[in-house]
Amino acid sequence: MTRVILILTFSALAIACGSGPSTSTAPKTNVGSPNSAPYTSREDDYRFALRNLDLYPLEGFVGKTATEMKLWDNKPVVKILKSLLGPEYTTMVKSWKTETPMKRFGDVLMLSGCERDNCTNNRYVIITSLSEGYVHVVHIGDERTREWRSRSSDDLNQLLPSPFAEELRKWKSRD
Repeated sequence: MTRVILILTFSALAIACGSGPSTSTAPKTNVGSPNSAPYTSREDDYRFALRNLDLYPLEGFVGKTATEMKLWDNKPVVKILKSLLGPEYTTMVKSWKTETPMKRFGDVLMLSGCERDNCTNNRYVIITSLSEGYVHVVHIGDERTREWRSRSSDDLNQLLPSPFAEELRKWKSRD
């Protein structure tokens, strides 16, 4: 009798767990076949994993200037910029008088500010990617152009979408 109860118990457990002979005629999915998930789903998950969560809130400020979005009061962003620029951060904030609104192309954001009546010779451009988490700052000065990169291996020309690359090229050539 104990043996029969034991066999019935294991049979019930096997049926509940789904092992044993299948009575379903539906084919099993994803067995011995490649994952059929679209590439974009996996790509989006990968991009989300790379996101710098301190930069992510900037996404909501597209179309606003640094002053309108209170960029200089955003502690996480200021921390990133100060660590990137060092003492040049203070100079950038002091020179940031004439502003362009933040633009977005894909996941890349760009905004600029310059010295009043001297944008040609003293402009700062902040570029960031929400998915890749990089931050670049470009200073277009009267004699030279300097760049600060959050990842030294990144080539800004390859990272920028073509409209942003074209705009930056015009500013650098002082058109």
